[in-house]
Amino acid sequence: MPLERPITLEGLLLLESGQLVLRMADGGQWRLLALGGQRAMVGRWVRIDGVRERHDVVAVERMIPL
Repeated sequence: MPLERPITLEGLLLLESGQLVLRMADGGQWRLLALGGQRAMVGRWVRIDGVRERHDVVAVERMIPL
């Protein structure tokens, strides 16, 4: 998958070592770059729209609970 491309993901939002992480149903995971408010959704399944920044990093543009 090319870098710096729009991406939509669904998974479980977790907090690991102070970093927001999205764990996918298939076992994969993404580190998230997000600004405020998202920590209230930790432990919930969410859909994320964003931009892939690096191999396993997504800059979050929108996050909604499922």
